[in-house]
Amino acid sequence: MSASRVLTLPPRGSLLVSTDLHGDLDAFDALQARFLGLLEVSPESHWVQLGDIVHGPDARAAREEPEVYGYVDRSWEVVQGFLRAQEAHPGRVHFVLGNHDYGHIGGMHTGKFHPDEVEHLEGPLDGASREALKAFFRRALLAVVTPCGALLTHGSPDDLLPDLGTLARMDLPPTEDAHRLVLRSFLWAYGQPGPVTERLLATVSRAGVPVRMVLHGHDKDETGWFTEGGNQGCPVIFGAPRARRRCVVLDLAAHYPSIGALREGVELLPVHP
Repeated sequence: MSASRVLTLPPRGSLLVSTDLHGDLDAFDALQARFLGLLEVSPESHWVQLGDIVHGPDARAAREEPEVYGYVDRSWEVVQGFLRAQEAHPGRVHFVLGNHDYGHIGGMHTGKFHPDEVEHLEGPLDGASREALKAFFRRALLAVVTPCGALLTHGSPDDLLPDLGTLARMDLPPTEDAHRLVLRSFLWAYGQPGPVTERLLATVSRAGVPVRMVLHGHDKDETGWFTEGGNQGCPVIFGAPRARRRCVVLDLAAHYPSIGALREGVELLPVHP
């Protein structure tokens, strides 16, 4: 692996943070429109997607819970959307790997809506599309460090990470047992007790950029936003009703001392205005 799995953003511009989309093209379009609006104000802005852009609901889930799952799974079109966005805005649109995405490049195959969601998505694709999908996920980040105090990940990791360099240099799939445990935490872990996350944040901060909170995806909540441990926050898209879906917009030149500094209507914003 030549490219780093960890990105540190510069202290300027705005940052759009979005979480699990699971094939929701309508949500992708709304997020892209918000990102383009940020670029108009500040051309140095960035967009970070925290994984799980594929594997949407089946017809039964959409029928039984239409308020949450009532959309058509368009996973491949969402991947194509990110590919086009990265091409149009080089170095501005960033993708952090999620556990569902990882299934396409060696990780465990998930089975939330179909017995094998990897096969369900890849089966209808032609060879070139399948390889483009896999190549996109192979290039994925595992974390983003922001100068304004947030660590961005898919899951909410525990404190097993020995140093940030270990994550930056990690192969996918990992070749060492210790690295597999770290990766499992970053891709699959839910909320942590506050002291566990404090130790993780201290480890990451030793690399030179102090971070005070974890913003993550992977989880769901019908209110669209929840916090844990006093230092973790999850803006929810997949798993929340349309009107409650949230994204986060941060000022990269600011300093957010805690998760409680994020304000509704300022940093916490609706995906669908």
